[in-house]
Amino acid sequence: MQNSLNVISANHLRSGLNVYFIQDENKGHWNPDISLATLYDENTVQASFEMAKQDLDKNIVVDCVIVQVDANHNPLTTREQIRAGGPSIQYGHNVN
Repeated sequence: MQNSLNVISANHLRSGLNVYFIQDENKGHWNPDISLATLYDENTVQASFEMAKQDLDKNIVVDCVIVQVDANHNPLTTREQIRAGGPSIQYGHNVN
């Protein structure tokens, strides 16, 4: 049986955009590009999720979740596919 792959996702508090956790050794940062997100298997995702959740207390992100993806960083659920594609309507400064 193949292990599932996962990324860690949240919403950036100031912009509201969907962002993904990129881990570099014992620190991490967030980026809106899912293709840059660190991939975790089911054995490593929980420890990294705990690290990512520290940014909730720092008011950097909200709604931190684990998202199952394929090896190409494509989310497996329709909900996460829509979120990964960015806002479905124009808002803020993008409205003409």
